[in-house]
Amino acid sequence: MPEKPDLRRKPHILFLGHTNTARTLVAEAYARQLMPDLVEARSAGLQAGKVQPRALAVLREEELESPALEAKALDRDLLEWADMVITLCTDPAKLPLPAAESFICKNWPMDPPTRFAADGDDLEPFRRMRDDVKRRVRLLANSMRLMQR
Repeated sequence: MPEKPDLRRKPHILFLGHTNTARTLVAEAYARQLMPDLVEARSAGLQAGKVQPRALAVLREEELESPALEAKALDRDLLEWADMVITLCTDPAKLPLPAAESFICKNWPMDPPTRFAADGDDLEPFRRMRDDVKRRVRLLANSMRLMQR
């Protein structure tokens, strides 16, 4: 018999991308900052790449220190843990997710900031990505708070 879900626990949100090096890590950081009372947040990628230093730099600009952020590869345990999977990519069809039988799946279409960087020191595309992710996480938090009323 399937185990009954614990309806008193916070929902689990997994931010998923191809490499878990920038967009997904920033989303995890903002979810932890803006809605710690609402959700537990994690992030992962199909592959664990090297954390993009410019993503961490633009988080520090907003005084958001995230020493626990590290690139993680998606595994079965993370998918089973998640109640909602939010993909941060332009083509979520390239992320081979199983049929969404146990979680809600949502896509936030977003290009990788490295695509727009003029050089290895260009932070501007990372700032735009950070601000977009922050806005989306804030909207998600507001929606969740409204549903709790």
